[in-house]
Parts: sequence; structure tokens; C-alpha cells
Amino acid sequence: MNKVLSVLGIIMVAIGTIWSVWSVLVTDIAEIGTAYNEDHKSEAFELQKRQVIKGMLFIVVGSIFQIIGILL
Repeated sequence: MNKVLSVLGIIMVAIGTIWSVWSVLVTDIAEIGTAYNEDHKSEAFELQKRQVIKGMLFIVVGSIFQIIGILL
């Protein structure tokens, strides 16, 4: 059971990390610094903020699973 929790924790941390930085990875380089980007910066920030919070939750829960797996 402890190995299952540890592996599940590692997978959740990996998913959370990818989820947190996904919006940065998919940013269109051609849009950076343009007027369109400046006009929609607040909308993009709100979306990125929600994605980062979800990713951080995955990381925290995955870390807790890893700690529980180590202590069992």
C-alpha cells in the first residue's frame, strides 16, 4: 500500500507541475508584446491564475500521498 501511495503521489506531482506551467508552454511567441496581448492581459492572467492554483493543489495532494506512503 505504501508503494502505491508513493507512486500515486509522484504521478500527481508530475501532473500538477505540467498543469501549472502549461499556459506558459502554449503561449504563442508571435503574440507577446503585441497590442492584442496588452489588451487581453487581465483575461489571460485570470485563466493562468486558476490553472496554477489547480496545479498547486495536485502538487500538494501528491506530496501528502508521498509522505503518507513513506510513513506507512
